[in-house]
Parts: sequence; structure tokens; C-alpha cells
Amino acid sequence: MFSDIQNHWAKTSILAAAQRNILKGYPDGTFRPAAPVTRAEFAAIISIGLPKQPSSRPEISFIDVPANHWAAKAIAEAYQANYLSGYPNRMFKPNELIPRVQALTALASGLNYGVTADPINTLKKYYDDFGQIPSYATRAIAAATEKRIIVNYPEIKRLQPNQNITRGEIATFICRVLEIPTVPSKYIPGTELFVIPPQFDAADNFVEGLARAQKSNQWGYIDKTGKFVIPPQFEEVHPFSEGLALVRENLNKSSPT
Repeated sequence: MFSDIQNHWAKTSILAAAQRNILKGYPDGTFRPAAPVTRAEFAAIISIGLPKQPSSRPEISFIDVPANHWAAKAIAEAYQANYLSGYPNRMFKPNELIPRVQALTALASGLNYGVTADPINTLKKYYDDFGQIPSYATRAIAAATEKRIIVNYPEIKRLQPNQNITRGEIATFICRVLEIPTVPSKYIPGTELFVIPPQFDAADNFVEGLARAQKSNQWGYIDKTGKFVIPPQFEEVHPFSEGLALVRENLNKSSPT
């Protein structure tokens, strides 16, 4: 689809996001996966790609976001849903590049992610550069880690929080939030790694001891030995949560005559 992502590590995520019209390419046929993302662009991606959240605070008029700004509506929605905040003096700085830590904090905040363990211990366990994480983002990054939406490439233990996020990285974060299995586990902090021989068409991370796996276009659940504990029989399945999982049966199965 794009001429400049053939060998890019995030190719699968980029294509998945593009197919859902969450991210778009450029007129010259490129995607520019290494290009940085502005705060206005990030607000637009949130507006298009993530589930709508109820407003949690009143609207504000940012003095540097006029009504005719191309992302004015998306910025207003992102602010009211608590994804993004402004700066003092009612500034939003729409053209400022957004670093990884701010993008992850925005996602954790807007999606209401919480922590179940001590945030500092979580950060120390999974990130060699935890000391670079700003204090305001400690809980948010720990929560995002617990939800396994963070993607660290090429080194899983290097968060690089203050580095500007790229379009390719944004694609991987969005896919993790939407539970689209496009990112290898070796780049997802907080994910336990198990050696299971390749035998599936697709598979996701383990949640509550089980992982979604696809075989012959049907989805089921495997345990950590790679054995199907729920046979592949569904058209669509979601990760387990508190012992339950949402599944959709294959409605095209032929009925016995």
C-alpha cells in the first residue's frame, strides 16, 4: 500500500491502522513512518481511531486554536474526554511535537487505565531508563504497562519517554489499544515470553493464562503450552477479563441436512 514501509518493523500495524482509516498516507504514496507527530495530529488520530469517551470536563477555548483550525473539533473532543490537556494561559500548542511519554499518558488518561501494583516498582522492573520518566507520568506509564499497550522497539526495556513519537509508533500503540494482534510480544513490556512452536495463523498475548489463536480461519484459546483449551471454532474472539470472554460464532457454518 505504501512505498516506504516494506521493511519497516511496524508495517503490519501501519497497514492495520490504514485499513481502518485511522492513519492515512501522503499523496506521493508514502506513509513516512519515521516522521514525528504534532499534538493536533495526535488529537485527530484519537478522534478517528479510539472509542468515544464521555466528556469529563467542560469545553475550553484555546487561544491558539481558532474555530477554523483543521483539528479544532478533534482537539476539543480530546480535551473534554481527558486525553489531552492544555498549557497555562489557555494555550494548546497544536504544532508542538508530542513525545512518547505524553502520548502514552494521554491514552492512559483518556481510557481511564488504573494501576494494580506500585507504579514505581513496575517502572523499575520493566524500564532501564525509568529515571527519565517525568513524575507526572509515573502512574499513567505504569497503567499503560499493565494494559500492555506500550511498544518498545528495538529494545523492550528502553522506553525512551522523551523522544518524539513517530507515525509508525503511533500505529503500534493504536493497535495495542484496539487489541489488534500486530505487534510481536518481544517488543511489549509486561508480556511474559513463552516458547511455543509456530503452528497458528495468528495469535495474541496471554491474558489470564490464555491467548487467542487462529487456525484455519477459526479462533480459539490456547494455554501456555500451545495446546488449544477452547478449540478454534469462532469467527471472532476477545481476551478474557475476570474469567469471561466475548466471542462471535461463525454464522456461515453449513447446517446439517
